[in-house]
Amino acid sequence: MKVLGFLFIALFTFSCLSDIVLEDDLKAKENQTQILAYFAGQNQTPAALSDGGYYFVTKSNPTGELASKGDSLYVHYEFSNLVTGKVLDSTNRATNSPYFLRYGNGNPVFVSLLTALKEGEEATLVIPGTAQAFPDLPAYTPMKVKIKSYVVRTQDDLIRDYITRNGFTVTDTQTDGLRYIRLQAGTGDIPAQGKVVKIKYTGRFLSSKAFDGNMARTDSLSVTIGGTQTVPGFQMGIEKMRLGEKAVIVFPSALGYGANGNSSIPGYTPLSFEIYVAKIE
Repeated sequence: MKVLGFLFIALFTFSCLSDIVLEDDLKAKENQTQILAYFAGQNQTPAALSDGGYYFVTKSNPTGELASKGDSLYVHYEFSNLVTGKVLDSTNRATNSPYFLRYGNGNPVFVSLLTALKEGEEATLVIPGTAQAFPDLPAYTPMKVKIKSYVVRTQDDLIRDYITRNGFTVTDTQTDGLRYIRLQAGTGDIPAQGKVVKIKYTGRFLSSKAFDGNMARTDSLSVTIGGTQTVPGFQMGIEKMRLGEKAVIVFPSALGYGANGNSSIPGYTPLSFEIYVAKIE
């Protein structure tokens, strides 16, 4: 995936061509002629994209899902020089290692095309060259992108996958998407408003990678019932728990760090927390 970073720069450069005349305008027209000639040679009638590219769906899936903002997208692709056919970059389908991005973020090569594609479809995209040259892709040379596999997963899909993969039995599902999974029952009453709950916890991405926690430490985190010092999903989960209770809570980004995320958690990221109530004051 070594060219993806270059492509972001390339498309940004191309977006500025409208302010430049003469040679760049001429090259843009030549590129368009090359691109349309390629599709004509394939007996394909492509659709135009707003960034100057053209695409043709080579495998249709009318019932496939269109991506929405925040969905997780997994793409197998191949980039090549349209003129020479030289492959510039590709994902590894043998090891099923697709390129990952979230819809609404990520490299614009895919964002423009995946706006139009449905899950399970395959397509050929050709984008114009720019004044900047890359290895095996001279300046003003169009690039062909083959989408060989495309999977759309909503946050709810990812949450269900995570629960199934870990063999959890859901105790409670809220309408806002939060799942509460009781691992160990507690004792006594659910703490009242204003009580301070001291907890041990581990926060995880749905890949199961931990990003925060204090399970291995001697300290605990204090959370006030009815308070707002934590993200809503975390607070909601704690407010369901009794002394000595252990649970896993899983919730979508709307109950977490939202569209913007924070320094360590990307936007639109669903999260999981394992929580143990150690003390109630």
